[in-house]
Order: sequence, then structure tokens, then C-alpha cells
Amino acid sequence: MTNPQFRARRLASVRLLAPCLLLALAACGAPAAQSRIEAKQTALDPPELWRVESFDAEGRVNGTTLVCTNQPMRDGFARADAEVWGRPCLPHRDAVDRPHLYAVRCEIDGRRYGLTLTRTGDLRQDYTAAFALTVLDGSGTTARQVRRFRRVGPCPAGWIIGDQARPGERRGVNALAGTWSGE
Repeated sequence: MTNPQFRARRLASVRLLAPCLLLALAACGAPAAQSRIEAKQTALDPPELWRVESFDAEGRVNGTTLVCTNQPMRDGFARADAEVWGRPCLPHRDAVDRPHLYAVRCEIDGRRYGLTLTRTGDLRQDYTAAFALTVLDGSGTTARQVRRFRRVGPCPAGWIIGDQARPGERRGVNALAGTWSGE
């Protein structure tokens, strides 16, 4: 017959090992669960290839990129967060967020800026976004950028959300992960 102290030690070791065993068992099913989640996400929001063109001050295309996107990433195309020298412009007050306009006042090191993003066109297929960041000190200093976003179709085989490439080139650094995904 076992004594109570022996049983307590045996139960303590089982209690310590139980979480490890559960983690090990869960890890065995993790790849299958991850695959199921990814398959459901793909069915709900199929990845789409978008062509993004940037324009110079004269309205000429000065850069083109193809990007594999999902809806949250496309929503980000129609939004703006500014930074100056790698420092984020922190919102000073609530933004104005309407179907074709996003505007907010923000601040970096006590300096205030006005940020606006206007969108024209169909946000589901083909639209242009014009971004402006203006220093609010009366100097009139403004940085502008205009981009056109056009839906191309499904992403190429083997591409994942965030993969990008220049037209006719292999995919490069993933826009979301910051890692190289080319072959």
C-alpha cells in the first residue's frame, strides 16, 4: 500500500507533465489546424494581384509594382499613416474618414502636420489615391504622392499575401513579413 506522501509526489509529477503532454499533442495537430484556417481564409477572402503605379510631379508613371493582397491589405492602400525620417506622425485629434477622404492632424516632436488622402474611382477594382503631408507652420511645405491601384486578377501560383514584384521580374521581399520570398 502506498502512503499519502508517495501519492502526492506521483500526482505532482503528473501535474507538471500534463501541460507538456498537452502541448506536444496540440503541436502534432497544429500544421493541420493551420492549413484548415488558411483554407477557410482563402475561401472567404481569395488573394488578389494588384498593380500599383506611382506618379511623379508631372503625372508620369515612375514606378510599378505587382502585389498579392487580401482585403485588410487593400484597406491599407486606401489609408495613410505618415512618418518623417522614420518617426511616426502621431494623430493630434480624431481623423475624418469618409468614403473618398481620409484626413487627420498629427504631430512629430511638437511640429504639427496635416495629412490628407483623397481617393477617386472604384476601391474594388481601379482607383487613384493622392496623399499630401503639409507642415502646419505657415511655410507651405508639402510632400505629395499619387498612386493608382488596379486589380489584375488572382495571385500567381505560389504567391502569398504580401508578395510583390516589378512586372516581368521574380517576386521579391514580402511587403508584410519583410522577408525574401523569391525562388
